[in-house]
Amino acid sequence: MKQKSDRKPGETPDKVQGEGDYEAARRYNEAAREHAKSADVEGEARDAEPSDEREERELREAEEAGRARALEEDPLLDDPERIEHDPEKER
Repeated sequence: MKQKSDRKPGETPDKVQGEGDYEAARRYNEAAREHAKSADVEGEARDAEPSDEREERELREAEEAGRARALEEDPLLDDPERIEHDPEKER
């Protein structure tokens, strides 16, 4: 038996799930920004470097496989200083 909803016809539910889970996206973005501000990101990057030639080769091959599926390369990857930041969106 269906439970009665308090929503009016055409009204959307409070929580959108799946690819549209806005609350989860907001929490993730806030946590990522906070981590970038407070963590030793450069140290974490050094720790994530490949430990040997085999691992380096595997990572390079995985990156090449991912790029091969991309329609085109984002030109901002080569020049990240050109990325425009909107302070309103970064809240």
